[in-house]
Amino acid sequence: MKALSWMLCVGAVAGIVLSVAGCEQTAQAKVPVERLPDVKPSLPSVPTLPPAPYPVQFPDQSYSVYGLRRALRRTINTELNVTAYIAKVFIPDVCPPKQKCPLPPAPHMYLADSKTETDSAKMVIVAGYAENQKAIDDAIVAAKKPKPKKAPDDVEMLPIPTDFFQGAKVKLKGRFTFMSGAGFQSSEGVLDYVGHETLEPGVPPEDPKKK
Repeated sequence: MKALSWMLCVGAVAGIVLSVAGCEQTAQAKVPVERLPDVKPSLPSVPTLPPAPYPVQFPDQSYSVYGLRRALRRTINTELNVTAYIAKVFIPDVCPPKQKCPLPPAPHMYLADSKTETDSAKMVIVAGYAENQKAIDDAIVAAKKPKPKKAPDDVEMLPIPTDFFQGAKVKLKGRFTFMSGAGFQSSEGVLDYVGHETLEPGVPPEDPKKK
């Protein structure tokens, strides 16, 4: 009798389980299933970086003006060579006779990677090659005369450049710093002149006294 009761209980439980399972299957069958469209990623194309406008260094290891700043950690407070064009030369205004004019800045010029560069942000200042414009004018006159023989005790001074003209291509040796010994300073760097080699001559400016 007990066995029969147990079997009836088991059967009842099984019936309930099957009934619930059947209800779930019926419920599931009634729920519509919609397939979502495949997601296609839409990513922007990889941008193409423009090439560097000029090399950082040339085969002779001299720097471009671009390279001076591109490799600032390596070039600042260092004596190095720069190959570039003279984009602009400072020439002080002529002081009229019998007038007291303010003292002009020390001689300086600007180097650029392009001969026709006009953007001052792409130029670097060069200073320290002369104390004043008169020293440059005197050096140009002296260069046209025969060179006198040096005395044994003569101290050789750094020659004053006489061919720093706009458009010239030069390989200039200098110390790249934020503040030059001549008092020029720039967060973009300044070149303190040490020496140079002219690779292509520039055009001398017209003498203002002959105008």
